[in-house]
Amino acid sequence: MIKKDNHTHLWFIDLSSHNILVDKLSAFLKRSNIILNKFTTKSEEEFGIILVEGNECYEQLISLLNVQLKSRNNRIIILNISQTIFEEEEVFKILNYGAEYFFELAMLDDEFDCIAEKIQRWRNIESIMESSIVRRTIIGESLLLKKLLRNLIEVAVYSTASILILGERGTGKELIARLVHDLSDSKRQANMVLVDCTTIKPQLSGSEFFGHEKGSYTGADNTREGAFALAHNGTLFLDEVGELPMQMQAELLRVIQEGAYKKIGSNTWKQTSFRLIAATNRNLETEAEAGNFRKDLYDRISLWKCYMPCLNERKEDIPMLIEFFLKKHFPDKLPHIGNHVIQYLKERNYPGNIRELQNIVKRICLRYVGKGPITLGDIPEYDRTQYSLNKNVWFENNNLSDCIKEALNTGYDAKSIIDRIKNLTTNIALSVSNNNREVSQLLGKSERWIQLQKAKEK
Repeated sequence: MIKKDNHTHLWFIDLSSHNILVDKLSAFLKRSNIILNKFTTKSEEEFGIILVEGNECYEQLISLLNVQLKSRNNRIIILNISQTIFEEEEVFKILNYGAEYFFELAMLDDEFDCIAEKIQRWRNIESIMESSIVRRTIIGESLLLKKLLRNLIEVAVYSTASILILGERGTGKELIARLVHDLSDSKRQANMVLVDCTTIKPQLSGSEFFGHEKGSYTGADNTREGAFALAHNGTLFLDEVGELPMQMQAELLRVIQEGAYKKIGSNTWKQTSFRLIAATNRNLETEAEAGNFRKDLYDRISLWKCYMPCLNERKEDIPMLIEFFLKKHFPDKLPHIGNHVIQYLKERNYPGNIRELQNIVKRICLRYVGKGPITLGDIPEYDRTQYSLNKNVWFENNNLSDCIKEALNTGYDAKSIIDRIKNLTTNIALSVSNNNREVSQLLGKSERWIQLQKAKEK
């Protein structure tokens, strides 16, 4: 039986004989100034501890995680109070169903201290997520974005690890890099130096990174500091790192490993220390296997990887993004925007991601005149013709309606039907084309997501 204590907000499964332990944990959490929130259908930022007694509770635990908690993005710790240890495969499945940590009470030296430390860190992360530094940089409330931000804040605040940001063009990789820089330890805070690797000329790459002394080569009329010097005690952001010339990759690797470099034309070694953030829309693992990117450099820059979801994966954030972009054009008073316009912007496809949405909003603002609402007429003709007017026809097909009715009559619930339709749609789209970008546009998913689905089929 699954129960919940509404005073401590601990969940427990079949623990009727362990009231003393429950009281002890509750008292410990109160002494540690940890008050757990209730799990509700509205909250997406709550923490909880689920107590279980052995793997006899395994199926009930999976059901609780899958049905009630995972979809709400709750942060969950599982504590097994039995002497019977869970199997490794069971623990992996529990974590995959939404729990973040799994502890065996029999293996805890500090009893509950480690649990308190985890929750205190979570609370700090949630506090930072609500801070102005985050709210003014990253716009959105989707579960996918919140999970990304939680992980990003943790690595930014509690480490100096190098970060590789993966994602399609226009997803906000530079914004994420700037957020990491702003959240980093203030003692290391200095400049964030951005190097666009697509614009680096191989013959000048040394000067770009290392700097040069006056007269060190033809055209070196003045002494120049390079990116390594300017980023000292700060952040070096390599945008589109997959475009970096192979020779420069080797030199960059040496600086990362040794923390030392020399200007061109100088014999003096200088020290540098910075957080390295790299971004790319390429699959660097594939590039490394093909010999187009150094494997040892990839290992160095990807200590922690951050995948930026495409806009089609977080469409629930579109209304907030629209409002954010409109405020740039109408800082005093926002015009009312019609529901049809919001619906159009939510349903269309975005191969250019957030940047494309921003450009559409700009074009709408250019056409908008007067004090009335923004309507479909304010959408430029070009953008309207890109939008399918026949999008509502396909699901009116009688055969599809009959199939859904049959499924309902045979006992399938709506969620099961929707899940099966999603899986069928994915399989059909994958069979239609071998081009990941085409399939990505068909499904409204990222190319990285398509690659993962294909890997599962192998």
